[in-house]
Amino acid sequence: MSIIALCVGIGNLTWQMALYLLNGPRIQVRMAVGAFGPGGLVTVPVENVKNLTATFASLAQQGFSRPVLAVHVVNTGRLGVELLEFGIDVPNGASFKLLKDAITETPMPHVLEPHRESTWAMPFEHVAAMASASQAAWPNDANPIRGYVRRAGGKKIHAKHTLRLARSADRERVQSDAGS
Repeated sequence: MSIIALCVGIGNLTWQMALYLLNGPRIQVRMAVGAFGPGGLVTVPVENVKNLTATFASLAQQGFSRPVLAVHVVNTGRLGVELLEFGIDVPNGASFKLLKDAITETPMPHVLEPHRESTWAMPFEHVAAMASASQAAWPNDANPIRGYVRRAGGKKIHAKHTLRLARSADRERVQSDAGS
């Protein structure tokens, strides 16, 4: 009889744990590059970008001339979640959060309700500056950029995909090869 009670107790505890995990907010973060122009913001998921310079040039030809990095957030859970900030990280621990010039209709902090989404973007010159700073600090590392949002309570949720920017030595070599 006590074995049956033990099994029922373990089953109940497992069910309560599953409900706790399933009922909370479930945040998914995607990172995109794009451009801001008259009438709005155009973005392309970073995993679909083959050549960043060509992507920005193509968007500029269509009138979207201000390059941006966007962080798109979806809450697929059953509870709302308060998002405090968005920004970018590199693997070595350096982080950049935008304090002004955010391109969005939704200021932070923001409560993202269940089954809702929102997008925040920053001018791409900030991303390039972060990449240059991380390259100067860690010259032998690739330092891919990853977007994030920070929840209330301090937890960061990172984008699944990263963006790799060419190191300045690689850009100089490519430019010198093109000039030959």
